[in-house]
Amino acid sequence: MANEERDGARRNRAARLPDATDETIISALAQDARTGITEVAAMANVSRATAYNRIKRLTEDGVIRGYSVVTDHSKMGLGVTALVLISGSQPDWRANREILSSYPEIEYCWYVVGSADIVLLVRVADTNQLRDLILTRLQALPGVTSTQTLTVIDEVVHRPVVEPRK
Repeated sequence: MANEERDGARRNRAARLPDATDETIISALAQDARTGITEVAAMANVSRATAYNRIKRLTEDGVIRGYSVVTDHSKMGLGVTALVLISGSQPDWRANREILSSYPEIEYCWYVVGSADIVLLVRVADTNQLRDLILTRLQALPGVTSTQTLTVIDEVVHRPVVEPRK
């Protein structure tokens, strides 16, 4: 079957939410993406082949979008974490998407509805870099009318996966 046919069949397949077994598999991989398929299967109480097929399906369906490394940002020289709220004019949002995507200090960028238009999670080495990012680059973006910065003093919860409540 050609890739295009497979993609079309995947799109036509009815989307379904992960079941309890899928959630166990996702949880195991979220804790340590290097966990072997045999161990994942044992945790989920399924065969190795079933675990493999479920991971493959979850990946094809876009539930699992990738695997990553979790780092200690301060040990990487990024001692300051901040949320930056940006307000501005709506016509400039498309141009700013590309610009913001190019800034390596930005870990997350969300367009939101509320008192701000954009929320950024940024990580920098120190307050001098934060100041330069905000005053030199962010406030110079097209249509930006104001910014508000919230400096993080302690990261209490950081979950790689948030599972739905039952």
